Amino acid sequence: MVEFVYEPYKKVVIHEIVQYDLQTLIHLHGLGIQAGQLGRPINWANGIAFRQRTLPPTEEVVKEQIQGKIHWSFLAFAEMSTHQPIITIPEGNIRIPLVDLSDNSLFRELAEWLKMMYKAR
Repeated sequence: MVEFVYEPYKKVVIHEIVQYDLQTLIHLHGLGIQAGQLGRPINWANGIAFRQRTLPPTEEVVKEQIQGKIHWSFLAFAEMSTHQPIITIPEGNIRIPLVDLSDNSLFRELAEWLKMMYKAR
């Protein structure tokens, strides 16, 4: 019998964070997309729209991931109170999908952490 084990990450290290207003974040994801096409998706969890980039999977990075620590080189986010599956950029009719990740505990906690960190400033 196969044993399944769930081991969530214990630590996420974010090396750069940029907060945008929602329209800027959406327009950035529409850059380079032809009119009428589907743009790159943006993630959404509990009132935060975001995109993250991980570090390349070098031997050291993979070793840390196995130990429960993940590195994101960059996180861009904007507040967005309610989820909608598609946002349309009127100029060019570009559609940007929003992926609701609120059921994922890591992303749900990320959203709450960002709200707390950026409200305190």
